[in-house]
Amino acid sequence: MILTEEQRKGQDVFFRIITEAWLNDDFKKSLIKNPEATLEKFFGRSLPTGKKIKVTDQSDPEYLYINIPVKMQHKDQELDEKKLDKLSGGTSKDSAITDYESLYDSLGNIY
Repeated sequence: MILTEEQRKGQDVFFRIITEAWLNDDFKKSLIKNPEATLEKFFGRSLPTGKKIKVTDQSDPEYLYINIPVKMQHKDQELDEKKLDKLSGGTSKDSAITDYESLYDSLGNIY
């Protein structure tokens, strides 16, 4: 899979946070307890407004963890020509179009 520049930046942010949590138990505890303040201190800047951050400890190797991201609402989506081309046969009311670029937007603003 080829990542866009925004996706690479978002991935880099995630990897930096995860690495610090693995290496620094105090950081990990703080991140779980108060993620916004911990990340602002870690990055040395204010986080983008409008989003809360929820951190869960998924480090128990006995489990496989699955994170379910926000389901995009059809009314909230603007489809450009590229996204329309990805759709085949339209969508039903139960289908969702995942706009992965917007999933990285909030983290991309931190980096």
